[in-house]
Amino acid sequence: MAGEVELVEVGDEADLEELALDLAGKLDEGVSLVLRGPPKRVRDLMIILRKYGANWLRVVYAPPWEDPEKYLFYARYLEAAGRAPYRVTGEKPLKRRILLRRMAKASFDYMDAPIVDSRCSTLKHCQLCVESCPQGAILPGKPVRIDLERCTECGACVNSCPAGFLWPPGISLYGLSKLLEGSEELVLAPLSRLHEAREGTVLRSQEGAAPLVVVLEALGRGIRLSGIGMELLDPYLEELDSLPKGDGRAVEVRRFNDHASREASAVASMLQDSDEWIPLDHLNFFRVEVSEECTLCGACARACPSDALKVVEEGGVLRLEFSHQLCVGCGTCGEICPEGAVKISRSLNPHLLRSGEFIELTRDEIARCRGCGAPLEGSVRMLERLEERIRARSGDKYAKMVWYCRDCKATMLLEGAP
Repeated sequence: MAGEVELVEVGDEADLEELALDLAGKLDEGVSLVLRGPPKRVRDLMIILRKYGANWLRVVYAPPWEDPEKYLFYARYLEAAGRAPYRVTGEKPLKRRILLRRMAKASFDYMDAPIVDSRCSTLKHCQLCVESCPQGAILPGKPVRIDLERCTECGACVNSCPAGFLWPPGISLYGLSKLLEGSEELVLAPLSRLHEAREGTVLRSQEGAAPLVVVLEALGRGIRLSGIGMELLDPYLEELDSLPKGDGRAVEVRRFNDHASREASAVASMLQDSDEWIPLDHLNFFRVEVSEECTLCGACARACPSDALKVVEEGGVLRLEFSHQLCVGCGTCGEICPEGAVKISRSLNPHLLRSGEFIELTRDEIARCRGCGAPLEGSVRMLERLEERIRARSGDKYAKMVWYCRDCKATMLLEGAP
């Protein structure tokens, strides 16, 4: 039965406790459920399912005023719900008959805490989700871990990750297109307030925010947005609303992965094609700048997991170039820079986001051997810095050797040059 989807009509006369026991068994077998009926009755049933230790995140609410077929289609894509995290608790006040029916599963508490993608490890120095959690429930490491005892299922961390490596198990990004098809309004509501929805396409979200990419895709389709208890989304939406809007023509942006690409494409399609940097506080777009301390050693470009930085050699010159479109703000470049020359900030340039162009951050001439004029490994600035450090430790005799190629060094040693 795993992978099946079933539509359940929740009537006013149904005994919710008995119905919950029957449905809990189906959920245990991997069936996804679409519940249709009065909003308050459905909400109460879902709360009971959670109380009984069932994986309630495999349950989708289909409001009675909407076509249930699109919710059935959507539920087929709830793959992540099968991996929903849960904790074991003995604090549930359950009747004896419930305990006898549910046995050990009654102690389970499936949580709407994010599932962490193992690819989080590719962003080795990123701490954006750790910094975003108001409860300190994201534990540092790669991949990060969720402390289920601290997690309040608020959803703040989900929108902090520019790569979508934290994702709520009860929402399907891939089933979203079908769900939004033909919709005029998208209503986002957490389980506790699901009954307050009165119209539109209803999507259950976490207790404070829905994934921003869901919101952006709805807005990009011209769908009205209503949020019930979505306070953590407000700063993102207010910032988005303050940006200069364009003609709404669709723009496809290719970023780090599918999630980042969909989010960026939705934003780029809304904006004017302006070639100016706009400072941000919340949206996940980033700018990298370097100071004069940069020696073009290339450490940042080699370490960048999204290939947003590269060193280009042309005409005897080295250039460090940056792609605003590809950058996910993980902070790797700043952490790895031996000179502390890299600065990362939240900022948006609509033109660079759309075009994917690389822009020059700094340049310098390639150093040349003072003996034969052959090009050396590195820029003039890098060898000047190296010379200073060797002189401070070993004196002039060894410091000046950085300016000679291997062949010239060998010749100087053979000739006994000081």
